[in-house]
Amino acid sequence: MIRDEQLDAAVAQGIIDADQAARLRDFVKRGPRHVDVNERAADPDDEKFRLIGGFNDVFVSIGVLLLVAALFGLASQFGFGGGFAFLAMIVAWGLSEFFSRHMRLALPSIVLAAMFAGAGAFVGASFGAAALGENATLVFSGLGGALAAFLHERRFRVPIDNAIAAAGIVCAVAGVLYLVAPDWMRVHSAIPIAVLGLAVFALAVRVDASDVTRQTRRADVAFWLHMLSAPMIVHAVVPLIAGDTGEIDTAQALLILALFVLLGIVALVIDRRALLISGLAYAGIAIAYLLSQSIGEGLRLSVTLLGLAVVVLGLSAGWRSLRRILLPLLPLGGLARYVPPVHLSDAR
Repeated sequence: MIRDEQLDAAVAQGIIDADQAARLRDFVKRGPRHVDVNERAADPDDEKFRLIGGFNDVFVSIGVLLLVAALFGLASQFGFGGGFAFLAMIVAWGLSEFFSRHMRLALPSIVLAAMFAGAGAFVGASFGAAALGENATLVFSGLGGALAAFLHERRFRVPIDNAIAAAGIVCAVAGVLYLVAPDWMRVHSAIPIAVLGLAVFALAVRVDASDVTRQTRRADVAFWLHMLSAPMIVHAVVPLIAGDTGEIDTAQALLILALFVLLGIVALVIDRRALLISGLAYAGIAIAYLLSQSIGEGLRLSVTLLGLAVVVLGLSAGWRSLRRILLPLLPLGGLARYVPPVHLSDAR
């Protein structure tokens, strides 16, 4: 069996790249059997990503979270937050060397990436507040988190690091806007958030397009970028278009449902479900309002939840069929080559 250190050495010497090493590891774990190109487990529609390889992942992650809590408690007691944050970065890096680079545990790698970047954001915030005052905290916090995530990704290749770095950049840009135009941002903050969300979404689609069959770590990178961009887009765009969802009327409710359908079409085309998940709350609000016109308050919540359950389960069961029907109807043109196929065999 090929050992991890052998694959790491091959990557270091340029014999294979990191993506090829990851695919070899996955192949060795599955065993040398024939892989059917129509096999369900390999279909990009499954939107697979690594999270938990075993209960040891959970056990190690609990230990890391306890460590974070301990360092946070010590920082609050001794009043030396920046110093403990820097210590947390050192500890997170050291633990990543073992659990991420050597053992390659998925969930602990995610937790350690968040710990390292979070501590970097805290160090950046402390530096910014000391140098330029409290108003610069968000800018330096975002830059610190983004830089830490970038360094962590270069060393440990954890897919979520890219999304964390993007989130840090978003925070830094928002912080700059608050410094430049605080009054405008307090009223119109949804606009730059939507624009930044669309930028992250475009990056996610670009990464997805480089691996339409989703067999390399780039698929995991795109997954986390979509998980970041979807709530930014939905929670900013829906209020901008439909107004205050706390006081909607029939027209606004129908508009929200129309937006949800549009999000569903986009999700089907790009074969990512994050937009739909982010839009479920707004769809529920719209359905609940429309139901309030005909049924009593006691049944409203249950019927709304039932409707959302039917939508989610129906989409889950018919995802491939809907994509097979929808994609030929859309004038994608040359963009079709960047869209994940309905079946893995379509790309081969």
